[in-house]
Parts: sequence; C-alpha cells; structure tokens
Amino acid sequence: MGRVIRAQRKGAGSVFKSHTHHRKGPARFRSLDFGERNGYLKGVVTDVIHDPGRGAPLAKVTFRHPFRYKHQKELFVAAEGMYTGQFVYCGRRATLSIGNVLPLRGIPEGAVVCNVEHHVGDRGVFARLLPQPPRLTRPPRVLLFLFYLSLCCDLLDG
Repeated sequence: MGRVIRAQRKGAGSVFKSHTHHRKGPARFRSLDFGERNGYLKGVVTDVIHDPGRGAPLAKVTFRHPFRYKHQKELFVAAEGMYTGQFVYCGRRATLSIGNVLPLRGIPEGAVVCNVEHHVGDRGVFARLLPQPPRLTRPPRVLLFLFYLSLCCDLLDG
C-alpha cells in the first residue's frame, strides 16, 4: 500500500464544507420548448432575492405553463436593472431589453450579455456571476466557423 507524502498532505488544504443549507436553488433558464423556439413566452419577476454563497442576486420569475393550467417558477440570475413586477420575455422573437432571454443570433454586436448557454438547452453556464459582464464582440457564427476552419487545417497538417 502506498502512502500520502507530506507535500501531498500540505496541498490538500483543511477540512472545509460549504454551507449549502440556506441556498435558494440552481439559477438557470427555463427548459427549451416549442413556444420558446418559435415565438416567445412572457413571465413576471415576482421577487429579487439574495442567495448565500453566490455573488449575484437571483430573480424569481413566474411563467404560465404553455399547455397545462398551472404556473412554472424559475430562478434566473438577476441582470442589473431587473425589478419586481417586470415582464420578462423568453424566446426567439423576444425584444432586446434588460432581463429578456433570446438566442445569440438575435443579439447585436456590442451588447452586454450574461448567463450564456454552451449548448442549446443546457440552461446557461457562461458569464453568470462576473462583476464586469462580457460584451458580444463578433457574430457567434463567425467564431464557430473560424474555430472549425482552424481545427480542419490542424487535422490536415498533422
């Protein structure tokens, strides 16, 4: 049997357990459905709350369920300028304003974005809690094409 040497023990740090009992829940977009892919859905910000263990506030947003007679409650990362009672629109045809959720192809160059999805439908993984939110610098299709082109060139060279 091996042994953990002193240098490895020093790097392990102390015993730490994060205090997760009072957390409000995971902050993420609503799941992608037909209404959001082809039009938009309207929700209302019911509350802006503090989540311990997180640097940004959360917004409780209530949507009407598109098929059933009930409400869906989601927790979004609150963008700067969101307030209680604000209408939030999610979908392809939503207008560009603070708090709305729309695909990157619908956002002009230079716009400030937060909570960006890596894959379609993963409910937001990038730029969630940054003090200086990132700006969209180029159309994402161009970035994807340049990455794909460089990957193909590397495969052909090697």
